[in-house]
Parts: sequence; structure tokens; C-alpha cells
Amino acid sequence: MKLLKLSTALGVLLLAALSASAQNQPGNIAALEFQTPKNGMVKQYEEGRKQKVAWHKQQNDNQGLYVFETLTGENTGTYIVGRLGLHWTDFDTPKVTDAADLAQYQALVGANVEKLVTAYYEFMPKWSNPSTDMGAKYTEVITFHVRYGHGDDFRSAVARAAEARQKMNSKSHYSWYRLVNGGHGGTFVLTIDHANWASMEDDPAVKPLRDDLRAAFGEQEATSVVERLNSSIESTYSELIQFRPDLSYIPAK
Repeated sequence: MKLLKLSTALGVLLLAALSASAQNQPGNIAALEFQTPKNGMVKQYEEGRKQKVAWHKQQNDNQGLYVFETLTGENTGTYIVGRLGLHWTDFDTPKVTDAADLAQYQALVGANVEKLVTAYYEFMPKWSNPSTDMGAKYTEVITFHVRYGHGDDFRSAVARAAEARQKMNSKSHYSWYRLVNGGHGGTFVLTIDHANWASMEDDPAVKPLRDDLRAAFGEQEATSVVERLNSSIESTYSELIQFRPDLSYIPAK
């Protein structure tokens, strides 16, 4: 799927909105665990997560724990458990110690998990145009794998695209993340917010990316940006995830 097609319906990841509410001055780091329950153990897994929510509440934890369920793709059925809007220094001084948190995970959840993968992502604010709407139920997640040696082309093209959207006051809302640890290098993630299934339709109020590039910078620059994007992207992969507030711990304000 080409970026031009995706750009007609750009939106924002619910993670960004939630992280903004987690603390007054949120950081740009998201620590995510991808937890795949054992076959036939989904009910037990979810019950364990609910018990862990109660435990975090008892600890008066000041860091939220947000859970999403993967609905499509090869990872269908995997739950994404994230601590969001963090600074790297927050990992050194958590209110709930890592040892205590791990002990509760092992006691309540771990026995029901078949596979666990941990990764850290950095939110890219200069590339993003987040929405303040927190009513999203679904989030489309498009992962980009950049060709080795083409990182500068990709970064400059995405930055220029974001500049064009801003200059043309586009109604598109979107967020970009970069994988910083826990996977393949050159991995970037674009996220699209959806309130419901109907919102999957293209929004006629949002112009295609190339139109905004052409209006903002002219035909020659628009062509240059598009060519840099197409030549630097090795592959894309899309998934749909659903926010699970019943399994999430959201600290009291």
C-alpha cells in the first residue's frame, strides 16, 4: 500500500491523546509489551489483567497502563500493553518498582501468556498533527520499513509532507513514531484514529497528500517528495487495534 493512498485518511493514535493526560509534561517515549495469550486462555488472561488493574490502583501508581487488542493482521489476538508519554528518566524512578510489578505480572498474568515482546518507541512531534479528540475506539497502525541507507531521504520527505499539511491547514490528524529499541532498524509507525467503522471511509475534507504538496511548494517539489518516499520505503504493514478501557489502568487526576 503506497503512502499516497494512506495519506487521504490520516488521523491520530489514541495513545498520543491518552499519554497527554497521563502527566502535565509528558515525554515522547512509549514502552510497549506485545502479549499473546495461550490458545484457549484469553478469558483467564483478561481476568488476570483486570486483577492487575486493581493492584495498580491499590498502589496509587502514577503511571497509566493502557491496553489495546489487535484485531487484524498476523498478530490478531495479541494485546498491546503500554506505558505512554514517558521520559527516559522515568524508568529509573518508577513509583511501583520493576520487581514488584514483575511479581504481580507473573502471579496474575504470566502463566496465560504464550509470547511476550517488549519494544520502545519515540513519538515524533514535528512530523505529527495530533487531534484533541479522545473518543477513538479503533486505531489503524501502519508500519514502515525503510530501505537501508535511505533513512535521510525518508525523514526529509516525511518532514516536508508534514510541513505541507500544516501550511495548507489540512484537516488531517496523524501521529508518527520511531522504533528506538526492540526490533528492526529503520522502522517507523504512522497511526490513524477511527471513532467507528464508518470512519474508515476516505474523508472528502482531507485532500490527497500530493495535492497539498503541490499547493504548498509547487509541482517540482511535490514530485521530489513523492519520489523520495516511494524510493525509500521497502514495505508497509497495516493493523487495526481496539482500545480496551476495561483492561487498562488510568490514574486518577
